Amino acid sequence: MTQTFRSILAVLLLAFELAGCSSAYQAALDRPSRSFLYATDRARSGDRHPADFYGTERGPVQYGRGTVAIPQRHRVANLEMSSGRMHPDRYFTLQSLDTLDQQRFFSELTLLRRTGGQSGVLVFVHGYSICFEEAALRLAQITADLDFRGVPLLFSWPSGCSVKLYREDERSVAASEGNLYRFLAGIAERSGPGEICLLAHSMGNRAMTSAFALLAKQRPELLRRFSTVLLAAPDIDEECFRKEVGPALAGKGVPVTLYASRSDKALRISEGVNGNPRAGEVKEIPVIVPGIETVDATDTSDGFLGHSYYNRSRTVLSDMLYIINRGLPASERFSLQPVDTPEGRYWRFRK
Repeated sequence: MTQTFRSILAVLLLAFELAGCSSAYQAALDRPSRSFLYATDRARSGDRHPADFYGTERGPVQYGRGTVAIPQRHRVANLEMSSGRMHPDRYFTLQSLDTLDQQRFFSELTLLRRTGGQSGVLVFVHGYSICFEEAALRLAQITADLDFRGVPLLFSWPSGCSVKLYREDERSVAASEGNLYRFLAGIAERSGPGEICLLAHSMGNRAMTSAFALLAKQRPELLRRFSTVLLAAPDIDEECFRKEVGPALAGKGVPVTLYASRSDKALRISEGVNGNPRAGEVKEIPVIVPGIETVDATDTSDGFLGHSYYNRSRTVLSDMLYIINRGLPASERFSLQPVDTPEGRYWRFRK
């Protein structure tokens, strides 16, 4: 093979590669998409690509907006993700991120709530070992599956994005509680009329419950702006939840729903690490706190770990839809049946 032929071949291969990247990018742009706003106390990584824009280190609170492309053949209760970046038309893809200053952020939030019928807001706080990109994709999948017509809002704390960094994530999520409190207060104060729904998963429940309890104590006049609090698979000490966390949330005029499961292997591991059962586990019966509606999600389908049923179970997504979109209590949600125990009532899905 001559040097000239090698050069021509290299140019042709580069042209094909660039053409493939261009067509893949265009395919992502042509797909249905979901826009969202976000706040994060992750530091920027220095990489300009949306998927890698924010890293795992702590930084000042930053605001922005983003867009996630949704697969043409997306199936409800599935988060189609790729470990690489091939065939983006088949997977959820974080298309873009634009940073905003705080004033512009709240101006955009207010504008979105006043136009297009987007009066409500859904704030999502992710769990342990989740990068910014995956958190954004999960929010897009949930709001798409719920057909949520309001404004999706992500709060992303600086998880280390590794299952090996559990203790580091514990310290990180605790350090984000104050930032989340100020963020929730800011939304309630400055975003205009409408309902604010809160959804947290796993370790993210620690920041959410702490921030909301502090809001109820220090800014009770803002509670009327919130419509519901959803705690999915909370990785919180069960006894602490019964005696302190739960009572601090209940009875504030904002409905609170806790989802727990006997099949949650991730929380079983957390129990082994921490030495105590978690509030999202089910032993004999799930945790029951007066004023909080507990739903046993044991019989729902959610893959191997049984920890992500909040976005991977059609049954749970359907239940959340009736809470978020219609504000129905457990007694009015057809898929649930009550279970009365000496400790109180909880709910489980009908078989």
